[in-house]
Amino acid sequence: MDRISSLPEELLIHILSILSIKEAVQTYLVSKSWKGALANVPVLKFNFDDWVDAIVEDDAILKECEDKFEKFVNGVLKNRGCEPLQQFEYINSIEDYHSEPALKFLDDVALLKPQVVSVKICRLNKLDLPDLIFSCKSLQKLELTLYTDEEVTTIRPKSIHLPSLQNLVLRGVELSDDDNFMQKLSSGCPALETLYLETCVLDISEISSNVLKRLVIYECDQLKQSRISCPCLVSLIIDSYGKMGSFELKNMASLEYASISINLDKNHSDVNLLSSLSNVSQLRLDIWDDVFKEKLEEDVLNCRPFSKLKSLEIGHWGLSDNIDLVAGFLKNSPNLEELSLYLCEEISSPLNNFGSSNEEDDSNGELSEQELIDVELSEQELTDGELSEQELTDGELSEQELTDGLLQREYLKSVRIIQPKQQDVVVDGLIKKLQTLVKTIEEIIISSW
Repeated sequence: MDRISSLPEELLIHILSILSIKEAVQTYLVSKSWKGALANVPVLKFNFDDWVDAIVEDDAILKECEDKFEKFVNGVLKNRGCEPLQQFEYINSIEDYHSEPALKFLDDVALLKPQVVSVKICRLNKLDLPDLIFSCKSLQKLELTLYTDEEVTTIRPKSIHLPSLQNLVLRGVELSDDDNFMQKLSSGCPALETLYLETCVLDISEISSNVLKRLVIYECDQLKQSRISCPCLVSLIIDSYGKMGSFELKNMASLEYASISINLDKNHSDVNLLSSLSNVSQLRLDIWDDVFKEKLEEDVLNCRPFSKLKSLEIGHWGLSDNIDLVAGFLKNSPNLEELSLYLCEEISSPLNNFGSSNEEDDSNGELSEQELIDVELSEQELTDGELSEQELTDGELSEQELTDGLLQREYLKSVRIIQPKQQDVVVDGLIKKLQTLVKTIEEIIISSW
């Protein structure tokens, strides 16, 4: 017997866990005494790339390689011991390849009591998932990435019973009310804390959970108006520029962090956001269109104060826009400490409709010294609370807003301005404007991205 084979089985299992599953199986050819250790390896990772040459484009050759790969996967699973499986990973992502990989192996995986299951498949045609994986009592994290070109894969298990599931990641699939998926998920996953949805088709009217703490919706297509109601949610990220329609946020009392990046049209201007985000301590808003900006400007002064807000980030903010949204947050966020503005490429002037409109100024995005003087409010205007008729017409703050103390904020710890390129003159004008809104700014940081 070789010296390695005489090692304790626990150590052999550890060694095999470091190797790829293909390499681990090959050790059996060297010494059959490794069989017991191999049968109880806690981590199984299968990748079709290990079985095919990257330059192979012939479907017949790919099909032959895939058949061998699938036979290998099934053989390893059938011969595995009774020890619970810690992690299972399966990757079969050859693009532009017509095939229907059999996913019945997931039933065998479910019987091995796995804690983590990750499946990534990229194919041209639709995929079918077996049901048993949705009734695995030991499963703590499930990650399904199912990208198809011809037709989206719809997840429609007959039932869901995942009592230990804490983390669910779904990519490239469709979720539908017709299959009651979200209702089944809510009732069948009592421990679910994190839900991550990426490039999914959401044909659902509600995401509701009494236990969910973190929700991410990234680049998803929304087919109908929906509601998000999660009273225990502490983190919400919606980043679906151009693809999200109308949605409503409800029961967000526990929310601490929110990042919202969406594109609205006039048909979806009823989105209810700020009134449901007033408890957050960190907030990021990406302003992609005028409809969303105008909706926020309207809401910021009408919702409850952001009494817990400490950090505010506004992304894709153009200096051609007026500063009403920032001013509104400064007034309505008494404990705000940090303000960050991520400027967009289309920079022309620091306030709406101010400055020269000639072609040269529009092209280089810079303002003359006189234009900067015209933009700033004079000391007498601030004292008297009066603005010219032209300034009111141009979308500046009204006399009543000044009287209400909109410009009377005492202190900010820091202001950070991130610009896409050198726009020093324009940024200087913005800083001067901010200094009329805040008496003391402890630190001003300017950087480029």
